[in-house]
Amino acid sequence: MIRLSTFEDNSFEPFKNLTKEQYDYLQKDGNLIKSTYKQFVVFKYLQLNLNDYFKFIEKWTNVPNNGMIVLSTHVVFILEVNKLLLNVLIAFKFFLDNAETYLKRKYNKDSQIVENYTQLTRNIFDNSFAYRFLSKLRNYSAHLGFPLEYIHFDINFNHENPELSTTSPQLILNIESLKKEKDLFGKIVMQDLENWSGKLDLIPLIIELSHHIMTIQKYIYKSQKEELEEAIENIECFIENKKTEKNQIKVYTLTERDGETVTMNIYDVPCEIISEIKSTTKNWS
Repeated sequence: MIRLSTFEDNSFEPFKNLTKEQYDYLQKDGNLIKSTYKQFVVFKYLQLNLNDYFKFIEKWTNVPNNGMIVLSTHVVFILEVNKLLLNVLIAFKFFLDNAETYLKRKYNKDSQIVENYTQLTRNIFDNSFAYRFLSKLRNYSAHLGFPLEYIHFDINFNHENPELSTTSPQLILNIESLKKEKDLFGKIVMQDLENWSGKLDLIPLIIELSHHIMTIQKYIYKSQKEELEEAIENIECFIENKKTEKNQIKVYTLTERDGETVTMNIYDVPCEIISEIKSTTKNWS
């Protein structure tokens, strides 16, 4: 006996019997969605770290000037900024490595999809200093520690009412210190640093990086969109309108012997994953 059921308050409420063939199809679609989510959730993890970072920067942008000189060298404040920055850099490298492995295992390393992904990331690397540099900065930090020694605050001075002057942070790196670490940055990025003029502020670089991350994830989604949407549609046809915010949808299989239930196997239908994927990708072209 195979039954599709709601599950709420520790109670099953079956609403449809399934044949073995129907259950196999539902499980196949569900497993495809769960497999896709293993990569998708790494992207979400990176987005969470980016959101934490951007919220912090926004919080300290255009704030009253009082006390910023002290704060710029305050060890706890600097540690918080470095923590958020390093979280982004680690999550970014995690995202890139995971995406490449995911596509190679799903489609074969010699497939056109993997070749196009490699070409996409290569083009971004070739044309974006932000992407090149930040992909190497994690390596620098892993070996030599946090990249920021103090925080700059740029003053927007109000000449008519100086007390109303505001400041905004700048995450400026010491280029001369970076230039000493050729082995950590590599030839191409080292040449970028040698040619760099002016301040090296991480804030605009991370903004640019966030756009490249979206470009990469949209490509991954587009590569599997057709089969993913078909799997989602199939599952939604099975469960009809039984999913609510409070319940879960499960399939349970009862094995009986001599009229008594011997085993009960449960399969979780990935409705929450479907909702998250759909809400995230609904405006992606």
